[in-house]
Amino acid sequence: MAFVTWTVRGLGIGILGRQVQVRPSAVRVRCCSSNPASSTPVADPQDDEQQEWVAPKLPEGFTPPQPQRFVIRRENWPEVLLGSVTGIMRGYTGAVVSGYRVRLGSSGIEERSTTLPQTRAAKPLQLFEFESCPFCRKVREAVNMLDLDVYVYPCRVRFRPQIASRGGKEQFPYLIDPNTGFEGYESDSIVRYLFETYGDGKVPLPLAIAPVTNLTSTLATLTRSGKGGYRATRTVFPSQPLEFWGYEPSPFVRVVREKLSELELPYLLHPTSRGSVNRKKQMERTGGPFQVPYLEDINLGVKLFESPDIVEYLEEVYGPNAEGASAALPDVLKDQLPTLETAIMEPAVPSGEAEASSSQMQQ
Repeated sequence: MAFVTWTVRGLGIGILGRQVQVRPSAVRVRCCSSNPASSTPVADPQDDEQQEWVAPKLPEGFTPPQPQRFVIRRENWPEVLLGSVTGIMRGYTGAVVSGYRVRLGSSGIEERSTTLPQTRAAKPLQLFEFESCPFCRKVREAVNMLDLDVYVYPCRVRFRPQIASRGGKEQFPYLIDPNTGFEGYESDSIVRYLFETYGDGKVPLPLAIAPVTNLTSTLATLTRSGKGGYRATRTVFPSQPLEFWGYEPSPFVRVVREKLSELELPYLLHPTSRGSVNRKKQMERTGGPFQVPYLEDINLGVKLFESPDIVEYLEEVYGPNAEGASAALPDVLKDQLPTLETAIMEPAVPSGEAEASSSQMQQ
């Protein structure tokens, strides 16, 4: 059986099959070609610290940082360069929508799709995955190319049991489409379904040749040293998902997705590939020019640009050292699948909404 394995001691790589199984350990991810049965969760030594749910809180004295235009901080250059290599290995798949065309219109340069329907899916799809999984990346790329809003549920402690109960095994990616009733495993099957349902029926070449796609996607994961595949020892579990704007191959967007995955924070992804209708929507929402990554945290009323600032915010509010962080999922949140339409409880919005300036440039 061929596989790739990440552990705290090192990294092993082999030629991959088509399925992914997440082992319950906080430090191990295994991709394999077999059909393993659902495994029994490994007990975390801190799991006995069951406690009441504590809502996320802003750090004392928190003020939204001001983004800088056309500036990459010196300490962030390695992340940007490695993230760019990751995109190159996948040929920047997902950077543009399916059927992307550019033309000169009355209002200037217009970017659009000639194959996607003007009206997108009525309800966001639901994707259960984790950032470093090469097979999950294929599905995310398809979602970006088809310009589909999707709830992303990083699978560690909170959402993994739901997949086992729905599909019978802990294997990822797993997609639910509330618009059609589709549910299923297998990245290639999911990608084919998405293009048949929301595209022109043809899977594009970067996603059509499974062995090549699997290999390049795995190599892309290795350039990031498995980031986004590890679980934080403790986290603050939000009752509502965050909202996130970005597109798959952007190195600035990638580092934020990795942190969201490691902290197991659910979020509604609005893809913003070139030609996406979400680009105009984001500009209308923020009142400024297009820029990603962009994050809105409805739990606290915070809105942020700039990947370093977003990552720092997520770590301070939801990370292992944040107030209320827990190793175990509080009972009140178990078996809940948070969406913006079905809030579990009222969000804790501080007086005076914290908001970053929206007149920024594109990263």
